[in-house]
Amino acid sequence: MSTTSNPTGAQTFMVVGTLRADTDLAKFNALRDDEHKQLEVLRSQGSVGAHYVSPARRATFIEIIAADEKGAAETLETLPFAQFFDADVYPTTPPDAAELAHRARL
Repeated sequence: MSTTSNPTGAQTFMVVGTLRADTDLAKFNALRDDEHKQLEVLRSQGSVGAHYVSPARRATFIEIIAADEKGAAETLETLPFAQFFDADVYPTTPPDAAELAHRARL
């Protein structure tokens, strides 16, 4: 199954990050604005799509668009919060027509 999401060869990856138990929450909260700013930069570059947080499960889900898994990991490392999470990177299939239509409305 191909993970190519567009003709330029970029792929989509879903990153599932779980907050580490030893996270210094004061340091984490101090970086919140920096995290949001970097997410906006990455969105404007087309490197990040959807981003969801599950506070109850201490987890985050972020869609990264990159040429390969190494590029996805490099993008993830630019986020200030990356230091607090154990992350698993999953290649995904291209978005279907309904998802593409939804994204076009955004």
